[in-house]
Amino acid sequence: MAERQLKLPKSAWENLGPVHRRTPLPTGSLRGLFFLAEPLIEATREALVRFAVAGLFDGGHEGLVFWCGRETESCTVFLQTVVPDAVTSAQRVMVDRLAVGDVQRAAREVQLGVLCQVHSHPGTDARHSDGDDSLILLPFENMLSIVIPNFGGNFTSIDSACVHQFQEGRWVLCTTTSVQTNLVVVPSLRDLR
Repeated sequence: MAERQLKLPKSAWENLGPVHRRTPLPTGSLRGLFFLAEPLIEATREALVRFAVAGLFDGGHEGLVFWCGRETESCTVFLQTVVPDAVTSAQRVMVDRLAVGDVQRAAREVQLGVLCQVHSHPGTDARHSDGDDSLILLPFENMLSIVIPNFGGNFTSIDSACVHQFQEGRWVLCTTTSVQTNLVVVPSLRDLR
């Protein structure tokens, strides 16, 4: 199956500076085992690119989706991408409590929970900004927040993103090695013929 690429013109994200941080961003290992259904990557990329294109005349807009799934004692499984009603600009994306409530209701309709927030940054720096740390509604222990660079236009693998986890009351940037070990992308089909 041919992969459909949605891309922004390069000028929409070139020459943008790094993410804004005044406080140190702790790093550590991703805790727990996570499974991601592979189609969520394409669905996420398409949604983030739509947000970016909607703001193309002012340089592209950041976008946001939520990954919904199920948690067990031994693992977390992400099964669905939900796109919220969001207020966007070139340097921020925000959802209010009502929009988050709509996302939670959509997840509950198929017996899932909202377990991860995924948003895009305009440039190549996909670390949390100070605002990212403080503006996530309802963070919970071991929740993931994933940031994708370049407005999400090149998101084809979790390796291109920065994975953050809420650990002991703060957001931690997870090491690449721990993400590669503990976040498994599950393909939709494996033909062993």
